[in-house]
Amino acid sequence: TKWGSHRIVVVTDYNLIKKAFNHPDIQGRPAFFSFDMFIYFKNAGIVRSHGSVWTENRRFMLRHLRDLGMGKTALEGSIQQEAEMLVDHLDKTCVGKPAVMDHSINCAVVNVIWQMLASKRYDVEDKLMLWYSGMIEENFAIVQGRVFLIDVFPWLATVLPSFILNKFFKVDVLCRNRDEIQSMFKKFIDDHMATLDPNNPRDVIDQLLLERAHRDAPDFLTSEDELDVTSIMGDMFVAGSETTSSTLRWMILYMAINPEIQAKVHEHLDAVVPSDRLPSLNDRNQLQYVDAMLLEVMRLSSLLPIGLLHTATADVTFEGYDIPKGTSVLACAEMCHRDPAYWKHPDKFYPEHFLDDEGKLDGKKEGFLPFSLGRRQCLGESLARMELYLFSTAILQRFTIEPPEGVTLSTETDPSQMIFNFPKPYEVLLRKRI
Repeated sequence: TKWGSHRIVVVTDYNLIKKAFNHPDIQGRPAFFSFDMFIYFKNAGIVRSHGSVWTENRRFMLRHLRDLGMGKTALEGSIQQEAEMLVDHLDKTCVGKPAVMDHSINCAVVNVIWQMLASKRYDVEDKLMLWYSGMIEENFAIVQGRVFLIDVFPWLATVLPSFILNKFFKVDVLCRNRDEIQSMFKKFIDDHMATLDPNNPRDVIDQLLLERAHRDAPDFLTSEDELDVTSIMGDMFVAGSETTSSTLRWMILYMAINPEIQAKVHEHLDAVVPSDRLPSLNDRNQLQYVDAMLLEVMRLSSLLPIGLLHTATADVTFEGYDIPKGTSVLACAEMCHRDPAYWKHPDKFYPEHFLDDEGKLDGKKEGFLPFSLGRRQCLGESLARMELYLFSTAILQRFTIEPPEGVTLSTETDPSQMIFNFPKPYEVLLRKRI
């Protein structure tokens, strides 16, 4: 099929998606104006990069996420600290009355990334946190609006006068926001450079600086290196916070709509975790129903319904079809997540989809790809699953989540979002349990 000037191959079968996304010549990214302008139309970062830049940055991130203890207990402390502060904040502001929790949840998740990246954290009402959240929200809204037309017909960016690009597509706002976020990231890089101890790297920025310093002078970053570092930081924020906080919002919504499943989660938590401490990773093996519930949230919400597009970097023959170089390959994750061949109740919220007959977790289900598949699979999967588990269990240990009186909550997605399946804005009521 074609999206304007782009050739697209749509793949709906799980096994074919797996095969395509593992193909060495289907690992590129398409050129989309609204995405590439964030990296100044260069090859930088991880999410949008390709070729040797992508290979090198991916290898770096995998190594250092592992060193930082992703999926292990080293990171657990900082996530639990955020989880505790989140439930205390919700306790003060949301108990017993209808409330929107989006900003509080977002701050907690963003702080985990801040701590990993720059050894910083910010309070919910901190100016920088409010500014950053507002900026990202505005960018998301613009990228999913009319600017999509420029993605589909890239020549518009060269033929339309700038006042039309700015008035109708808000390109000036996107560029301004991008530049402001870049200068914030640069300030963090400069601060880290001034206080860098090569023998004691504190965080990802330190590790990135040390990695680049081996190639050039130790106190100097080339402009390409600087763009690469800021792009990796941006990728960690966007890929690592928006997705996790939106999945937590879906979890809260599904719990409010399915009180019998929520009661079962409470039962499991109460049987395993004493009320005087937060749930931990050590409890996880005994809380497999809770993990199954979270996987089911990811399946049914299908946050990225068509995933991120891959592009053929050479002419490819795939399953008898000729795919010319430059063609994009689109995976319909949502169709896989609703395929009755894999799911007993495809349209129902049913955590048992992820449990075997003995109640043990089956987390590697066929037909399940919330983190995509293949070599470009999400690098932060184990971090995301760890955060979802620690935040969700902290919230559900402390509260019962209910719809406000007389309100019927809906799992409809927000129609203003074209790329993501975000829940429609909603309010819920929290009742304190402990």
